[in-house]
Amino acid sequence: MLEVAVVLGMLGMFGGMLGATIEDQNAQQEYQDYMDQIDQMYLLEQEEAKLKFDEAKRQAEKSAKEAELQADLTDKAQDITETSLATDFNTAIDDLYLSQANDTWSWNAAAINAGASTGNALAQVAGSGVRAGSSLNDAVLMESSLNSAQLQFSQDAKRRSDNNNLASVLNGLAGQKFGIYQNRVGADIQRGNAADLRNSYAEGGYNYNLYQNQLNQLETQRDYQYNKAKKEKSYHEGWYNVLNVFSAGLTSGAAGFKTGYNVGTTAFNAKTPDYTTLVK
Repeated sequence: MLEVAVVLGMLGMFGGMLGATIEDQNAQQEYQDYMDQIDQMYLLEQEEAKLKFDEAKRQAEKSAKEAELQADLTDKAQDITETSLATDFNTAIDDLYLSQANDTWSWNAAAINAGASTGNALAQVAGSGVRAGSSLNDAVLMESSLNSAQLQFSQDAKRRSDNNNLASVLNGLAGQKFGIYQNRVGADIQRGNAADLRNSYAEGGYNYNLYQNQLNQLETQRDYQYNKAKKEKSYHEGWYNVLNVFSAGLTSGAAGFKTGYNVGTTAFNAKTPDYTTLVK
């Protein structure tokens, strides 16, 4: 009876220890595979983040160069506009000067002609024997006064027209100068935005810092999962493994011993007659 219990106990203990050893080895391999997977996924996610950042940086550089080129074209266009504007303005002023000079000559000629005509008319009146103060003499003086008034009106009208033209030229100049200034400011803003976009991907920039933060998050997640798996793996190796095997051996041995003892007891009772039944 005792011998059977001991044998089954020993078999149970060795079986339990062997099973615990195999179980720990399987668990170690399982957690090691999981840790390797964590490392592999971390490297893949890190590479993907880098690829996305590099592509975004390339697109940003392309957009920045296009913006700077457009700003340069805008500046060149304003240079041409400024040259054309200066030429047009100088031409308008020159034309105005020539017109006023021509008017002066015309007005002087008209005044001379009017004076000569009046003088000739008065001479003819005097030669005809008409006395001063007569109606014919008054008519000559009235015609002279009318000619003078017409000449003065023409001069005033032309001066006003010249002033209006000059004001229009100056207003146009001011408007076009403002347009040139506005376009140059827009070009400078484009350059500034291009520089900001490019710098955001440089070290210390906004998008660069976002990328670094993403890498830090990936590393933090990797470390957490890896260390957790490593800790679980440690429960199946080293002294933990020895304790697990020893504990499984004791548990299985005790169970085998108990089973053996019960089997031995049953067998012994089956061979031994029940003397109590023989007593009458």
